[in-house]
Amino acid sequence: MARRTRKVKSDPGIVYILLVELEGKSLVKIGVTHRRIEDRVSEILVGVFSKYREFPYCKPKRFKTTTTPYKKETLLHKQFSEHRYTTSKKFGGSTEFFDVSLEEVVAAYDDLIVVYKPRKAKAKPKSKPGVFFSVNKAV
Repeated sequence: MARRTRKVKSDPGIVYILLVELEGKSLVKIGVTHRRIEDRVSEILVGVFSKYREFPYCKPKRFKTTTTPYKKETLLHKQFSEHRYTTSKKFGGSTEFFDVSLEEVVAAYDDLIVVYKPRKAKAKPKSKPGVFFSVNKAV
């Protein structure tokens, strides 16, 4: 299993929404990762399999890198708190499921998440104009 480390709260990260069919329901999972989304989804599926002995249908619906991802995840969790779904078996990430329409969550996500664009490094200045260095070799 992958090593889990909690990043600094101000570090950019991916806030994601997954559609997961589990326990006879279409559930929405809202989470955060600082890894590749493929790695996180695989980890969730392995966790589900270890408890239920089945791989559920799972489809990532949104996953964008953004600033303050934990704050945004918390805002989404609070917005849909009355729809929180408790799975019958516990696994990594099992506390972040919601029994709510995917369209509602996607709309809230799209309103909240601003795509993180890292600043470009400043280009190194070229040599100063008019300055030229050369080395003459004696033949």
